[in-house]
Amino acid sequence: MEPIAEPLEKLVPHRGKMLLLSKILSFEEKNGSLLASVDISQSSFFYDDKLNGVPVWVGFEYMAQAIAALNGKSDLAKGQEPGFGFILSVSNFIACTPYFKPNSTILIYVEETFELDKMFVFNCTIKQGEEELVSASISAVKIKDISEVKYES
Repeated sequence: MEPIAEPLEKLVPHRGKMLLLSKILSFEEKNGSLLASVDISQSSFFYDDKLNGVPVWVGFEYMAQAIAALNGKSDLAKGQEPGFGFILSVSNFIACTPYFKPNSTILIYVEETFELDKMFVFNCTIKQGEEELVSASISAVKIKDISEVKYES
């Protein structure tokens, strides 16, 4: 896997407090995978004092942002500007913990496993060290221009 030179803001559309990833650690264009990290602390946006951590369901958003970064990096590697994506479904979400502990770093690994036209499927895992905390399969649709989304009332 190759290191990432671009800032997160170049790869994902999220900004401010909703940019939850801490950094992109590596990218593999050949097999369509990316490794990202999130530093969990008491100042994390979704930190819950009652849990003393970040609820595990936030892992879905970590995975989604890692997928956005993978697509952004893939687009840049092809000489294109990063496009947009929308989650279609989440399946087989398996959590082995109720929350992510403060003062820790979790690793988010996403890998593209299927592509059909503009629809993609990704296998995703979140680990702390060698311990797998969360896994899921996420399907998404990718568009180049947000104006492709049609709004009807």
